[in-house]
Amino acid sequence: MDYEPVMNKLIKKVVRKFYEPHHVVITDILLKKTLLYDTELCERMKMLSKEVNRLVIKLKEDKMIKYETKVENREDNGQILRTVYYINYAEVRDVIKYKIFKMTKNLENSIKMAQTEGYMCMECGREYSSLDAQSLMENYVFKCEDCKGDLVENKKDRSADCMMYSNLMSELDDIVLLLKETDKFSIPSMDYFQVLQMKKEKEDKQAPAPKEEEVSQVAFPSVQEFDVGKTYAADTRNDHKKDIKIDEYVTVNGVKKLFSDVTEEDKEMMNETEYEEYYEIYSRYHED
Repeated sequence: MDYEPVMNKLIKKVVRKFYEPHHVVITDILLKKTLLYDTELCERMKMLSKEVNRLVIKLKEDKMIKYETKVENREDNGQILRTVYYINYAEVRDVIKYKIFKMTKNLENSIKMAQTEGYMCMECGREYSSLDAQSLMENYVFKCEDCKGDLVENKKDRSADCMMYSNLMSELDDIVLLLKETDKFSIPSMDYFQVLQMKKEKEDKQAPAPKEEEVSQVAFPSVQEFDVGKTYAADTRNDHKKDIKIDEYVTVNGVKKLFSDVTEEDKEMMNETEYEEYYEIYSRYHED
């Protein structure tokens, strides 16, 4: 899909600018895997289900990610409820557009209201709008209805408000440019089944096609071709990969600790920044 790279870039930019580190980790995982069940997300986050559910609430409320509950049959003929998470690019683009528009519009209105000139009492400091002041004129002089002090034109320095607006627009400039770039594409709105199909197509494209000779050897191995020693060595390497010892250090509640010694209790004590550091190290050693 032509629009996917620019949408991924836009989503990453928005989440990193307006959300917490754990939201960044969750979003990056979903962008990479397209669609994940709650159990898969928990496994990749190395966290319990209730902890992950607590972390995704903000993303769900803001409609940055979609979620659906599915009923699946178990082997014992029972049923189980599972939650699946994915990103609907079309909806996310509209959500980001709306939020950026509201953010800039609210600030513009605030500045306009603040710039409305009025009158202020020199004695008590009470402020009046121009319309209210007209009804308080005595002998061609505006008078305060509280202390009868003279009213003077209320002129305030609005440079701070203008600077705030300028800084905001500067911060949003890269996001606005990406939004304009997404307008070049027709992005369809997708449901669970369409996203699932898209994920399967991606996986099929990424899977290397086996050569004809390799297929023949796998399908019809002869006794001479089957080497027990090589098979055992391959299995040993796979087992070794599962038990990787990571000699890097992470921070647990402000204290340095060897990655391999981190327990579930340690992960619960980590703040968002510490957990993001932990997850980055974990990802480097456990790439699919």
